[in-house]
Amino acid sequence: MNNIDRRQFLKVSAAAGALIISSPSFSFAKNAKGDDRYRNLDANLGFYLKIEADNTVTIGYSVPDDGTGVSTALPMLVAEELDVDYASVKVDKLPPLYKENDGSNPRGGDDPYINETFGGQPIHQTTGGSQAIHRSYDMLRLAGAEARDRLKEAAVADFGVPMSQLKTENGYVIHGNKRIAYGALVEKAAAVRLEHIPKLKEPSEFKVIGTDQPQKVAKDVALGQQKYCMDMELPGMLNAVIARCPYIDGIVKSYDDSAALKVPGVRKVMRMHRIPEDRSQQKYIADGIAVIADSHWAALKGREALKIEWDDSIWAHADNAWINSNFDDMIKNAPRKVHLEHGDFDKAYAEADKTLEVAYDQPYWAHATMETPCGIADVQDDKVIVISGNQSVVRVMNDLMNVLPGYTHDQFDVTIMRIGSGFGRKFIVDAVTEAALCSKAVGKPVKVIWTREDDLEQDFYNPKGRHMFRGGIDKDGKLIAANYLHCSTDSDMAVHGFPAHHVPNYRGEVINSKMLPYGPWRGPTENVAGYAMQSFVDEMAHLAGKDPLQYRIDMFRETGDTPHPGFSSDFMVAERFINVLQMAAKNAGWGNELPKGHGMGVASFMTFGGYAACVVEVKVDSDGTLTIINACGAADPGIAINPQGCRAQIESGTLDGFSAALGQKVEIEGGRVVSNNFDTYHMARIAASPHQFTAEVARNTIAPKGMGEMSLPPAIPALTNAIFAACGVRIRKLPIADQLKAAMKG
Repeated sequence: MNNIDRRQFLKVSAAAGALIISSPSFSFAKNAKGDDRYRNLDANLGFYLKIEADNTVTIGYSVPDDGTGVSTALPMLVAEELDVDYASVKVDKLPPLYKENDGSNPRGGDDPYINETFGGQPIHQTTGGSQAIHRSYDMLRLAGAEARDRLKEAAVADFGVPMSQLKTENGYVIHGNKRIAYGALVEKAAAVRLEHIPKLKEPSEFKVIGTDQPQKVAKDVALGQQKYCMDMELPGMLNAVIARCPYIDGIVKSYDDSAALKVPGVRKVMRMHRIPEDRSQQKYIADGIAVIADSHWAALKGREALKIEWDDSIWAHADNAWINSNFDDMIKNAPRKVHLEHGDFDKAYAEADKTLEVAYDQPYWAHATMETPCGIADVQDDKVIVISGNQSVVRVMNDLMNVLPGYTHDQFDVTIMRIGSGFGRKFIVDAVTEAALCSKAVGKPVKVIWTREDDLEQDFYNPKGRHMFRGGIDKDGKLIAANYLHCSTDSDMAVHGFPAHHVPNYRGEVINSKMLPYGPWRGPTENVAGYAMQSFVDEMAHLAGKDPLQYRIDMFRETGDTPHPGFSSDFMVAERFINVLQMAAKNAGWGNELPKGHGMGVASFMTFGGYAACVVEVKVDSDGTLTIINACGAADPGIAINPQGCRAQIESGTLDGFSAALGQKVEIEGGRVVSNNFDTYHMARIAASPHQFTAEVARNTIAPKGMGEMSLPPAIPALTNAIFAACGVRIRKLPIADQLKAAMKG
């Protein structure tokens, strides 16, 4: 892909006889200044809609697709307003965009990238934070609406009636029995400049939005025809693997490459220095030795032949027990930050009828993405060609410019392939950076592929969490006092979750712990907070002798809407929470009599502006064998663009949560990660999946928020709460692993 600016693109496309609507360069920008949705409309090309003379409709966008379905949902937004058959809309990918920061970036002055399409948010070139649909909803619909109205205006002379008397349907402008295909109008429409802001459809008029649609690339993915970064080749390309220091924060003391250089196909062995060198920062390149060869296999054999002495002095003493003891010490001695406080917790707790003090513990989790980190780079004198599976075009360019001094943004040709799952891991540009450094050294394109062992040993782990709660109820069982101490990464989002604002006397505190390299992991922070907070609510319900489902509903109804600072929203809506809880409970048969050894658990959480609930039924045998009988997930992301895709997200997020809860744990011995493949890092197998699964999406007309990450936080506590209901064993430490068997035996 070659970088092009908007004016160049429009000039070329117009000459080819097509109607081009480029977002945000709408023709009516001058009329939209008073509407926040349409500000900054005259920015660089971020999206385009093209209608050609043969009636072909193409959507161009630059949001990477990591399997969440954006390549399906985004065209649906345009097809709705344009009145075309969604299935006929083609999808193209745009090259990355880059604009120097002139100081006007509302995100802050340290980001050299600006995409003004959405008020400075780089959403058009980033997938993460469940933001793509949320921030595209109005803009892409508006592009379709502009094209529709320009086509109608172009048809006025042909029909001899005002535009107001024309309608559009299935790719035609229509008046009475006469119709004209869009393609026949594109040249006239290209010259039209609207004097009004196109009217967007009301939800009651939707014919595409809200309908079930299969992913456009589903067949290619299923048949193995979809291309990922690992599948790509460049002419003359070499392959590299890196022997990275296995010890956390360790470096190379010395190495002997003589045997490696004798391996057939090995071209070069070179030192790779840690980047950044400052160990206080989150690293994205480990210290190590690169082996560059004709093939991936030859590079692997060359790496095996290396003799390396590592400096393991920094973390040599570290293991899981040592990390746990550090958390114990931090809880006792480390300074605490109060992120949220209202009422008088100490007084209310002292006066409570019943109290509970409890702690929950969650280990480090690895991302374990399906496609391990991979990157291809060709560093030439005048340009840098990059092929990547990263989640952010912006970060790729920014990070590469940091290690390739002298190159500017306009010299990068970046292609982002479909991502073989990201979960936040592929915001880190390590594999691509390694490929660029190797390419610069040998003067040829280089592909770097991480093995599964590389991936699990060198991950940016979901942070370990220690969660301390104190809670008190009055004589009626009402939760009147709660203190949440969150010992993990410094995040105010964690302590704002339910039930923080539903307790009259509350204190939310954070102790900042940054030990292992960490990064976002599908709903960052919310995953660990959700497990802890929803376990705590469940325990308080049982302490009060109340039904756990009704206990939550009563809390929402009593308090009503409450503040909730975080991604995409400023408050929680009580009725939306209640609705998803009731949906999941109804589908699960909450309240029905269960067989002996069975139990149901419930949990709910809000993240990225969306609401999710989960109800799980389990069976626990007398020997501690756990069977997940049924799982019912419900979500309210606002209006569901593609309900089928939303249900898939509920299912995948829930199963991901179950897998983490059942067996996933990063094991550390002697300063290194030893759980480095799936025989030691235990992902859940098919047999551990629920026997039945129901996913339901709320139906409403509210503008959409996040969907991709919201189903995981309630999944884990719903499972552990169900275990307690089944056998009375409270899981306060993850993973579950053999805890049940030991407890039942005892």
